[in-house]
Amino acid sequence: MRKIFVDKILEDKVSKFSDNLFNSRDFQKPIDKLKLLKKGKKFSSIAESKYIDKIINEYKDILKANPNKINDLCNEFDLIIKPEKIKPDFWKAIVECLRYEDLRNHEYLEFANELQYKTCFYCNTQLCVIIPVEYYKIKKLKGQIKSRKATFELDHIKAKSNYPFLATSFFNLIPSCSICNKAKTNNDIGFTFFEEDPNKLELIEFKLLKKSEQIYWKTNSKSDLELDYNLIGYNKDDYNNTFKIKEIYDTQKDIIEELIYLKKIYSPSYKKQLTNILKSEKLFPDEALIDRLIIGNYSKPEECHKRPFSKFTQDIARQLKLIKK
Repeated sequence: MRKIFVDKILEDKVSKFSDNLFNSRDFQKPIDKLKLLKKGKKFSSIAESKYIDKIINEYKDILKANPNKINDLCNEFDLIIKPEKIKPDFWKAIVECLRYEDLRNHEYLEFANELQYKTCFYCNTQLCVIIPVEYYKIKKLKGQIKSRKATFELDHIKAKSNYPFLATSFFNLIPSCSICNKAKTNNDIGFTFFEEDPNKLELIEFKLLKKSEQIYWKTNSKSDLELDYNLIGYNKDDYNNTFKIKEIYDTQKDIIEELIYLKKIYSPSYKKQLTNILKSEKLFPDEALIDRLIIGNYSKPEECHKRPFSKFTQDIARQLKLIKK
């Protein structure tokens, strides 16, 4: 619902993660598996051999490729074999060599847990968390987490059937609920959820239609609360046809109703007075936490991936002037 800003801190973390990928595991590494794949007779065409060579030669850079680099790589690989010409057994063999299943079940979970991504990137309605399922019992590591399990599916922004070389590239992977993942299938949504321009982070903006609030106070009927949203810079109809965002959020008018009542309670003067009191008593580290308690969700835009419905709640709360823009 909002793009993740690819700043220097995130790039450094991804670089370190990529450089050390699979190092702690004692099995055949992706490069070695790809070399064996090339030596085999199954994929012996000039184009297939060149495709595999390019992955081998640029493997480290492919793993940590940022969004712009991913686009460049896609164009380069397209010149070797166009996505629609890639055979199922070829892309599946590459994905297996890159050890995508191992990444999905282990390495990615460790890293995503650190980054605090907790909701489906497509809909922001489903909780996507990583839970510990087993702890070490041996004395040296006792109490440390041995294995984790994800409550989400890992989706490829660029489908692995079209761009198998990106199967384990961090900036091509996002947590997704099973419903959105199945709805997207292999389709290209036309954008990435990772953005290098800090001025282009907004993706979806929810809004309560004009006069809905006034009509509600006359009827006290949630059905009179009309909701819409904009997909900033992209085709809204295509996105909604795939993920049914409007239909899903139309079921959540009770959240809007609660925010409207909160607006009545927390008038600007009362909220200012309350904020000053809480700050003077040093009960809260910053005003954002006060806003979070008032609206019942995270109030900072960059934290919208930490809890379901956070982007929706933030946008309506800002429109109602419950929290600042």
